[in-house]
Amino acid sequence: MERLFIREQIEDKPVYVVEKQKIGVVGMSRNAGTSFVATSLAKVLSYRDERKVTLLEVSDLALNKRSFLYDSIGFDKRFKARDFVRFYNEIKSGGNIRGRTNHDDKINWGLITPEDIKDGIEMTPIEMIRLINNISGDVIICDLSECKNTEDYLLDMDFVVFVIDPIPSAMITGYPLMREVKRMAHKGKKVVWLVNKFNVGINKRDMQSFLKLKETHKISLINAEHFYGAEYNCKIPYEMPEIRDKTRETIETIIRKELIL
Repeated sequence: MERLFIREQIEDKPVYVVEKQKIGVVGMSRNAGTSFVATSLAKVLSYRDERKVTLLEVSDLALNKRSFLYDSIGFDKRFKARDFVRFYNEIKSGGNIRGRTNHDDKINWGLITPEDIKDGIEMTPIEMIRLINNISGDVIICDLSECKNTEDYLLDMDFVVFVIDPIPSAMITGYPLMREVKRMAHKGKKVVWLVNKFNVGINKRDMQSFLKLKETHKISLINAEHFYGAEYNCKIPYEMPEIRDKTRETIETIIRKELIL
C-alpha cells in the first residue's frame, strides 16, 4: 500500500517533563539519625529554587506512636495562624491530597500530627504508597522509620540513603535490614551508605570488617547540646551553625555526586 505522510509541524525541541524523584532515608537501627539526615537533605535541597522539596514521614503509627518531627521542630508554633494539612488523615479518609501543601522554609512538610496519633490512624501499605506517590513535590524525601514494610517502600524509591550508627550493638541489630538493602544495591538500586556519629572511639578496622562496604560517607558525632538548642528554638537541626558546619560538606557531596539532583 502506497501512502503519503506529510508532517504538519516540525518540533524544534523535544518536550521534557521533570519527573518526581523519591529519596528514601532509612536507619540501620533506631536512633541512627534518620530524621536528622532527612531534614538536612531537605534543607540543602530547598536552597535550589528550581526544585520543589517535600519531606514526608513514612511510619507505622501502630509501632511508633509519636509525632516526632511535628513536635521537635515546633509546627504548632510555625502554623499557629495557618491550617496544617493532615496528610495521613486525608489519605485514610479517601481524600484528595494533590496540590495541597504545608509550605514552610521552602519545604512541603508531610508529617504525622498529634491528632493522627490521638485518632489511632493506621495506614495500610497501599494507602502509604498512595501518600508517597501523590504528595506534591519534585523531590520527595521519605523519612522511613518504624515501618513493618520498610523493604517494600524502599523498592519504590529512586534513591536510598542508608544511615548507620557505628556502635556495635546497633549494627548487629540492624544487620538483617542492611543485608536486604545490599541485595537491592546488587540489583541496581542506587544506595548511599552514610555513617553517622563517626568518632574516635570507633575501631575502624572492626567497623569496616562488619559492614563490608567499599565506600561510605561520614558525619562526625555532634554534641547533643546543639540538638537540644535546635528543639528549644523550633529549628531544623541543620539550621544550627554548630551542626551545619559539621554536616554541610557531606550532605552537599551526597547531593552533588550521589543523588545527581
